[in-house]
Amino acid sequence: MIESPTGMSIMQIYEHYRKEQVFVNRRYQRKLVWSLKEKQSLIDSILLKYPVPLILLTKTDDGFEIIDGMQRLNAFFGFIENEFPIFQDGEERYFNTNDYTFSRTQINEGKFIAKEGEGINYISQENVSAFISYQFPLTVFKSTKSDDINETFRRINSGGRHLSAQEVRQAGNTSKFADIVREIASEIRGDSSNNVLLLSHMPSISIDTREPLGYGVSALDTFWCKQGVLRITDLRESEDEQFIADILLSIALETPFPSSKIEFNNYYGTGDNDKSNEVEIKINAVGKENISSDIKLVFSEIVSFCDTHLGVDNLKRIVNPGAASNPIKEDFYTIYMAFHSLIIKENKLPFDVEGIKNALNNIHSRLTRDRKYTTTSGRIANIQVCKGLLEPHFKLSDQTFRSTTSLTLDFQNFLMRSKVEAATYDYKQGLYSLSPNGRTFSDENFENKILKNIAALANLGKGKKGFLFLGVTDKEADTLQVEALDNLTNVSRYQGFGIVGLEREAILKGVSLDDYIAFITDKISKSELPSDLVKKVTKVITPITYHDRTVLMIEVECGNAPVYFKDNMYQRDGANCKIVTGSAQGDIFKLFI
Repeated sequence: MIESPTGMSIMQIYEHYRKEQVFVNRRYQRKLVWSLKEKQSLIDSILLKYPVPLILLTKTDDGFEIIDGMQRLNAFFGFIENEFPIFQDGEERYFNTNDYTFSRTQINEGKFIAKEGEGINYISQENVSAFISYQFPLTVFKSTKSDDINETFRRINSGGRHLSAQEVRQAGNTSKFADIVREIASEIRGDSSNNVLLLSHMPSISIDTREPLGYGVSALDTFWCKQGVLRITDLRESEDEQFIADILLSIALETPFPSSKIEFNNYYGTGDNDKSNEVEIKINAVGKENISSDIKLVFSEIVSFCDTHLGVDNLKRIVNPGAASNPIKEDFYTIYMAFHSLIIKENKLPFDVEGIKNALNNIHSRLTRDRKYTTTSGRIANIQVCKGLLEPHFKLSDQTFRSTTSLTLDFQNFLMRSKVEAATYDYKQGLYSLSPNGRTFSDENFENKILKNIAALANLGKGKKGFLFLGVTDKEADTLQVEALDNLTNVSRYQGFGIVGLEREAILKGVSLDDYIAFITDKISKSELPSDLVKKVTKVITPITYHDRTVLMIEVECGNAPVYFKDNMYQRDGANCKIVTGSAQGDIFKLFI
């Protein structure tokens, strides 16, 4: 099952890494969490020729998947690529890329930028040679069965002093319960991605906590920390995942969960009283997708309310003005469950924003506190109080549906995922030109921006989906230009994207927003795209309201064969669209086998 422990040089594994052969499976790997000091300490140990812990990989058809050692490998590669220095003789010193030919090649190919310039000091050539030739202990796990890999990871980490209690529960756990917790937590944090991805993509979806490490998500910008529900240290210890587990158990078991370490362990199947089957049966009865969708829908409504209507305040200052540095975890649990009861169980939607704010004002003082531990009875009483205050500000929906604001969480997730899956997502600010000399609409522009990209997204491969968004800029320069040309203020930004909406273009056309969306849909319907593709696309065109601006989401589901538009085949090339000619068309056909 495993190879005997052997050695591999840092140079060898780095070359695998930059050849896109080192992968992470997020079902059993946690986030990048090491501090700068921890990374520097590892590099220092290597240069002093101290031994480091064994790294465990599994061999796959595409390269290597990390079972244990992700933090260490990330530190190796980060040091080589000048992400951080070490301290030698009282001064900062960086890895000297000029002394390692392969790293210079990566710089020339645009993979990273070297730290160069006046005042920058480097480790010696001898240190560079010693570092890249350092043989770290390695074991290659040969089983390709996911259950074997997951169990190996769980056993390795179950007693690990660096893992929090919640991380130990989740490690290697592939139950429906654990999967839902993992997926929802990552979407709320903003680090959602495919389960398996390149290690080189992990920094873009990891979270900077107390020190800037160049990761793609700032802890302070996450819903949890921005609204004061959790502390930054809580996020680092995965307490957000425990919070989702708390909510999921309360919903699945149909009664508020008596949150405690013992009971969490029991329902994860790691405690003395294994209750894991009980929650799995409950999830199966409702349906994994149904329960997950309901939880996210309620979160989306709350996130949209907080982001759009609280202004300079955050939820903590409203809910508990005297909280000081304390988070409002239990208060938020109560609010969430009250929202869930009103929205999911009673099919009501919030409509009176000011009324909701007033109802939540200092609600902390109205809620009871269990002295020793959280009880079901105490939580029931608190939820009833909160629900009674909120209910007058909700109204009955005339049908069961997802409101445009309930897609807030999904939309943010799409924006984040596009950082590592650029080919799957396309963003357009709109259909009118951004010329200061005159805003014009043309059929040619519509064809280039919309129709060709729909055709390209339809060629991603059998069983895949692509998404095109109208009303979103992906460059700050474009956001600023739209603001200036259309007199927009307070345009929301998220992860580098500007949400400029389509209301401004409806004004330019002189129609209502609904009529403008109907105009876009009609043009797609009458286009020369294949008729079966047109039918599928136009049925799922969806408006999303984000911070009071409307974005149009065009979902493109691939069929059983590639498509052509006006006798041309199109393909997504990263974030771009290009014509595919000659033998390259054969590669597209292979994606549909």
